[in-house]
Amino acid sequence: MKRPNGRKYPRELRHEEALKRQEVRDKRSPEEQLKLLDEKLGIDTGAIKERVRLMKMGVEENQKTRNKNVKNSKAKRSKSKSRNYSSP
Repeated sequence: MKRPNGRKYPRELRHEEALKRQEVRDKRSPEEQLKLLDEKLGIDTGAIKERVRLMKMGVEENQKTRNKNVKNSKAKRSKSKSRNYSSP
C-alpha cells in the first residue's frame, strides 16, 4: 500500500494506526456507533451486518440493566418483608 506522496507505508505503521482506531471505537457505546454510521453512510444505508450486531448489543445491555434493577427491587422487598415479620 502506498501513501499519496509515493512513499511506502510500512506494515508496522498501519498496524499501530489500526490499534489506535480500534481503541477509539471500543470506547463508543453501540448507540453512539450507530449514530456515527448514520452520519457517515446515511440513515439505514450500508453496514447492515454491523448495524444488526450493534442493535443486538444495545438490546443485551438494556436487558442486563433491567435484570439488575429487578434483582435489586426483589431483594429490597424481601428485606422489608423480613423486617415486618421479625419480632422486636
